[in-house]
Amino acid sequence: MGGSSDTLRFIRSEYASKPEGIGLDVLFGCGVDPYYDLKVEGILASCPLGDDTLLSIPASHHGTLLRDPDSYWYGVTIATFGILHNLRVLEYNALPQARRWDELTNPKLQGWISLSDPRNSGSMYSMMEAILQSYGWERGWRILTGMAANSESIGRYATDPPRQTTYGNSASSICIDFYGFTQVSSAGKENMLFVIPEDFSVLSPDCIALLKGAPEPVVAKRFIELVLSEEGQKVWMLPVGVPGGPSKSSLLRMPVRKDVYENYSTYSPLTISPYESHQGTNDVHELGFQFNSELAYKRRDLVCALIGAQLIDTHRELSATWLHAIKAGKSTEALEQLGAPLISEAELEKILQKEWAVPTERNRLKIFWQKQAQDRYRTLKSTFR
Repeated sequence: MGGSSDTLRFIRSEYASKPEGIGLDVLFGCGVDPYYDLKVEGILASCPLGDDTLLSIPASHHGTLLRDPDSYWYGVTIATFGILHNLRVLEYNALPQARRWDELTNPKLQGWISLSDPRNSGSMYSMMEAILQSYGWERGWRILTGMAANSESIGRYATDPPRQTTYGNSASSICIDFYGFTQVSSAGKENMLFVIPEDFSVLSPDCIALLKGAPEPVVAKRFIELVLSEEGQKVWMLPVGVPGGPSKSSLLRMPVRKDVYENYSTYSPLTISPYESHQGTNDVHELGFQFNSELAYKRRDLVCALIGAQLIDTHRELSATWLHAIKAGKSTEALEQLGAPLISEAELEKILQKEWAVPTERNRLKIFWQKQAQDRYRTLKSTFR
């Protein structure tokens, strides 16, 4: 059908006219967030699996559900987020190689970062939401603002930033591991590098579910069991030519089963299992960090609207003001002011409970926030001299 948005739009449209079933058995992919909604909407069917299948699939990891407690959906692969670097571009332009999320706000990287719009990319939203949760609302917004202000472009889809980095149009981009591994595999390790940031990372599942009214529920359940078995799981990680691996091209995805990393560690794209700690730093903000997936799900639309208003739809004004501040030698001061959130977390919670449920109020707020951001950037630009 196209991307996740197109797929979900099609499914909902079909069920609106055929609520008992749409002639399809399985939904496969689209991340995890849509599965929360589809379960509530009654579009998914419960599909309990045996302990032999589930024994090696954790129920959750650091606060993120990897499978539904009521058996409505299951994570198949897991993704983590990182930074993709074009080593040639970094070296040629004498640019710093970011190893932490906050290092992407370095003014030396102005014009050399690529992002995508979280309103169209579930993975980009998850990355940005994780930054807000880990660093805290105030500092998190300043980091997101610095990253956006440094961006050469804001892509529509999650695949856009890593491609721009591989083409050399940007030096670094943030992306999920699969896109990073793919670009490194394509362009070569001597040219590209994908790093998992040292400050923190979060695992996120890509899921599968049985659809309500599936015409072949027994076969569909067997397919889901196959996908989650060791036999099906190792195909994601093993390279071409290895027995049990793919026959034509490497998939470069991380399976959800823990035992695959134990049994085939030689072929893992990571040096250690993603279920093991790889952070190794002593940052206070990361110690014991638990990603709150329920919070992320609940406030997704509102946070995406704020990011759109403050960083995406006003990107030209933001970048111009940031560049002006850098030339004036006031980048530190500027980031504090440019990155101040338009609303507090407490205000966000109140809006969620009241205005956000009314379509006309949602639209009014989006327009108001965009104008507020534009006014801020124009005012600050005149002060950085």
